[in-house]
Amino acid sequence: MNGLLAVWNDCDHGVLDKYEHWYMNEHLPDRVGLPGVQQGVRYETPNPSPQTVSPRFFTSYDLDDVSVLEAPAYQAALRNPTPDTQFIMAHFKNMCRTIARLVSHEGRAAGAWVVTLRLGQLQGADKPRYADIDAWQKVLHAHAPAAACRWRLYESVLAAPTSAQVSPVGEPSPEARFRPGTDSVAHGVVVIEHLRASDADQTLNDWLSLPDVQALLHPSDRVNDFIEMTRLDSRALAQIGY
Repeated sequence: MNGLLAVWNDCDHGVLDKYEHWYMNEHLPDRVGLPGVQQGVRYETPNPSPQTVSPRFFTSYDLDDVSVLEAPAYQAALRNPTPDTQFIMAHFKNMCRTIARLVSHEGRAAGAWVVTLRLGQLQGADKPRYADIDAWQKVLHAHAPAAACRWRLYESVLAAPTSAQVSPVGEPSPEARFRPGTDSVAHGVVVIEHLRASDADQTLNDWLSLPDVQALLHPSDRVNDFIEMTRLDSRALAQIGY
């Protein structure tokens, strides 16, 4: 899983039933059914309510490599959204969409409770801020979250400061034209997985308080916790003949 497509978002409360039906019956199987997409995992913030702190949802797609998103099949899906996709996208809010390459990781088993860090999130092309990915890698290896069963560190391909070439994965998604506002993107992403809610709380309360971690965090970085809702694997999808 050398690539990641990570999406954080909210959705208008009045269309949540349609949102869930679309995601589970159309969007998730369509995306996981594309070549090179290994699995899609949907998460929700614990104890959601209309007053829930943003973002409510987090979705990750594990990719063979980020080049998967340059392939004709994926680009065609982006450029020819279904009517339901166009409708639902109009109700997305606070969207952060990040395409990233795996930098480092520890642990093998996945966990249902995750803490995500969006590092150096860009609010607009005129206000870039880049995370120190090398420093984060050193801290994660030297002071790994003790309660986690796995962690992964990624660097965005959308916001690399040395990138001189624009490619399809370096452009805004064609679907963004249906969403209100402007998508943001994170320069770095950390996904920390846990077996239990108490383990995630330990990461949030103890690990994030370590001086070496605090030294790297910036006020614009975003830390959120989520619980897994569903996971769709490409091999399972193939077995049912989707």
